[in-house]
Formats: sequence, structure tokens, C-alpha cells
Amino acid sequence: MSMGRINFPDGVVLFLDRHNQAIVHCCALFFLVAGLGYSYLLGDTLHFRDESLYLSIAENLAAGNGYSIDGVTPTAVFPPVWPLLLALFIKLGSPVWLLRYLNFIALSLCVYTIRSLLKHEQAGEGAPLSAMLLIGYCVLFYTAGTLYTQTLYTLVLLLIVRLAISRPFGYGRAMLLGLLLALEILIHPTGVFIAPLVAIWLLFSANRHMLRKVVLCALVALALVSCWSFRNYKAFDRFIPITSHGADVLYIGNNPTTSLAAWYNYIHEDYYIEANKLPEAEQNSYYLHKTLEFWSGQPVAAIRLYLRKLLDYFNYHNNLLSKSEFGSLRSVVMFVTYYPLLLCLFLRLVFSHRVPLSRTEKLLAAIYIFSAFFHAVFLPRIRFRLPYDVVLIAHIGIMAKLVTDRMLPSGLRVDDDGGDGAWKKTPGEG
Repeated sequence: MSMGRINFPDGVVLFLDRHNQAIVHCCALFFLVAGLGYSYLLGDTLHFRDESLYLSIAENLAAGNGYSIDGVTPTAVFPPVWPLLLALFIKLGSPVWLLRYLNFIALSLCVYTIRSLLKHEQAGEGAPLSAMLLIGYCVLFYTAGTLYTQTLYTLVLLLIVRLAISRPFGYGRAMLLGLLLALEILIHPTGVFIAPLVAIWLLFSANRHMLRKVVLCALVALALVSCWSFRNYKAFDRFIPITSHGADVLYIGNNPTTSLAAWYNYIHEDYYIEANKLPEAEQNSYYLHKTLEFWSGQPVAAIRLYLRKLLDYFNYHNNLLSKSEFGSLRSVVMFVTYYPLLLCLFLRLVFSHRVPLSRTEKLLAAIYIFSAFFHAVFLPRIRFRLPYDVVLIAHIGIMAKLVTDRMLPSGLRVDDDGGDGAWKKTPGEG
């Protein structure tokens, strides 16, 4: 077959493969360069309440005032990893705009982590597509420009997957995986479902010693998280395993007035004002009690609400307290960039009877699907879903390999060495 007879789709495939490394490097460089300019342009202005809280805790840590928002009263409103990282750079003299830039560094590392994952799966040809999708999914860039934890959470999640699929999976890697799982939980508490999911996936491997390794992994993760839990017990004289900012979010998504049209309507109610006067740890207990009261008193309504939230997890739009966090233009961008990703997963699952899912694909799909069931218990938020959307993007890289194997002309062979110029003619073709 001559190169002149290659049709357009095949030409695109060959172009992406020929310039595999260059495209990946350019995408990573885009996040580093554009992210630097964007961070500097945003300056020291913080637009959202959680950003200010993270920064206050980090500044107090850097000043030696302990883990506190006001510099006096201990807090457990957020897990410690992100504030500790910010505090380190504040101690080194970093301004706020440079703290934002840490997220863009993490995004660039996501590009390379996905490439490593795909090469391990013999799907290196999909790395350029996944890298470009990371750029095309604009909400990732926007979120990286905040002091939210989701970008760092995404990087650690990808590292967890990459380490879990590595072979051989020895005891050293099991300990490292336990460390990463603990970090994930201590970056954001929504990561608690990842550890048991990965553990179950590992146990279904053919490794006869896997049970011991999973137990070791779990012990390492539990030990690290327990250190933070012990700190909370000493500070509040009560058991707060990860955060005191969990039951309030739980109640926002589980109360008689919860509405998908306006999650935060309840905050104007009188009892919220009264609850806000309670100490931090007691607020958490109060909201947990109110949630359990709703579940036990109105079980049918609670189940219906859960199912509505489960469906809303896949929404391209959220109704938020901070309206600037999600405007009409962003809604359009989210619609045209998110649903193609979701459609790819749907089609892959539909055709899995013809092309069975690999073990890694099963893990990626399970993470995304179970994230929906888990977050529907609390409060569906696009910001909380973003790390799992990146998991979809990584999975699309594997799908790209499956598609290209069927699209390329029989006279062309793609060598999956991850390098440039990997396409070749097979002997006898010309």
C-alpha cells in the first residue's frame, strides 16, 4: 500500500503515532507555560470560600500557629495534605499565584502518568489522544487555577492506578500503594472508597501471595490515616477520623428540602444559624444526627432522592452557592466536552461482549462507576467528579489502541514502543 492511498482517518492515526512523544511533551509543556501565565494573571485574588480556608490554615501552619483557621482554635475542617504542602511553599516565600501553579505542575505530571499507564497496557499509541483530551477538557485548567485539592487528588489517583497494575507487584510496591491510598484520603475524604475498591481488584489477581500484600497495603494506609485521626482526638476529645467537614455536606444532600435545582437553599434556615454557633466537632455530630433522622423518618423519600442524585452525578451543570463557579458559557463548554467522554465509556461497556475488557479497563471503569454511587450518598458536584473524568480520559487512551488496531490498513503495522515514527510497512506491501 502506498502512502498516497491512506485515507484521512488512517492518516490521523499515523500522524499521532509518528509524533507520539512530541505531542505528549507539548501537552505537558502547555500546562506548565499556560498555567504559569494564568496563575500570574489571577494574582492573589481568591474567589471561593474553601480557597480562603485552605490558605488560612496553610498560613497559620507556616507561622507556627498550628492547624487552625484563626491561628488560635484547632480545626479539622479539611484533611492535612494540601494545607501542609501549601504551608511548605509559603514558608519558602511563595506568593498565592505561585501556590496556584502547583496545580498546573500536577496537571503536567498527569500527562506523563497516563502515558506510563498506557505504555504498560501496550497502548502507547493512545497517549497523544489522552494528552490532548486533558487540554480539551477545559474545566481541568480552570480548576487548576484555584486552590482546590482536585488536581493533586487526580495525580495521586492516577499514580494509584499505575502502581496497582504494575508487575511484579511485590511487598515494597504494596507498602508504597498503601502510602498513596492514605495520601488520597488525606487530600480529600471522598477518596475513602478507592482503597477497598483497589484492594478487591488486587485480590482477583492470579498472585497467590496477593492477600498478604493487600493486608500490608491496608495496614500502611490505616497507620498513616490513624496518625491524623489521633491528632483530631487529642484536639477535640472526640473521634473525628478524617474531617469535621463531612456531615454538613451529607446533610445538604439528605434533608427534606434538598432539591437538585438549588442544593444550598437550606443554609438560609434558622436551624442552620443555630448549628453554626456550635463548636466545629459538635456541628459535625449535629448534621450527622439530622441526616440519620431524615433517612429513618422518610426512607422512601431518601431512596428516591438518592436515585435522583445518582443520575445527577452525570450532569454537565451544577446549581451552586457561588454562581461565578459555574456560568452559562461554562455550562456549554462542559456539555460539549464531558458527554463525549461519557459516551466512550458507555460504548466500550456495550461492546465488551465482543472485545472483553482487560483487567486494567475493569479497574478504570469500576472506579468511575463506583464514584457515582459513592458521591450520590452525599452531594453530586462536578468539581468532585473531575478526577474520575480524567480516569475516563486515560481509559479512552486504551480504547484508542483497540480502535487503531482495527482501523489501520493491513499493510501498515504500528510498533508500540512509544517512540516517534513507529509506523512501518509490512514486507510485500508497496
